[in-house]
Amino acid sequence: MKNKKMGAIVPLLLLAVLAVGMFGGAMALWWERLNVDVTVNTGTLDAQLSVEGSGDNEIQFAQEAGEMNASVKDVSNITCTLAEDGNSIDIIVQNAYPGITYYCNINLENTGTIPFKVYGTPELTGNITSVMTSDSGLANGTIYDGLQMHPGDVVYDTLLITLTNDAMENSVYTGHMNITVEQWNEYGVVPPS
Repeated sequence: MKNKKMGAIVPLLLLAVLAVGMFGGAMALWWERLNVDVTVNTGTLDAQLSVEGSGDNEIQFAQEAGEMNASVKDVSNITCTLAEDGNSIDIIVQNAYPGITYYCNINLENTGTIPFKVYGTPELTGNITSVMTSDSGLANGTIYDGLQMHPGDVVYDTLLITLTNDAMENSVYTGHMNITVEQWNEYGVVPPS
């Protein structure tokens, strides 16, 4: 009887071994995982200003008026100082008077790695605008709203200040000009704040 039971168990054991072997074979399929690693290095949007000279037309004005010793009329002056970070210029005119034109030559340079556009028209604001002639402001018109500059591009312009006869003696007039740049492909989408 023992043989009879063994004879019935052996096929069952054999069947169980085959089932486990087939299941194990199905679990032993080959596979490989592939990975994609992504690195994005962003560029930089950077602009800088530089001062290329400044002065006024006092001597020329005196010569045109027939002054024999025109240098004696050179009594006022303009100073244009670039901040250390290259992002701002301080302009001071001392002993100014109406009719004389003071100028500061400036450059705008794209020192970043991506193109940008100038956003908005650079305009002088403040109480100085109440006593400036219409010829004052950026004279060359080379820095303007929508100007696109690529990395390494440099644009030259001249800020002019000419006081009208409405300027008061012994007074202080101040002004401020912003030049805003933004990435070229987002120009005007979201105004810079």
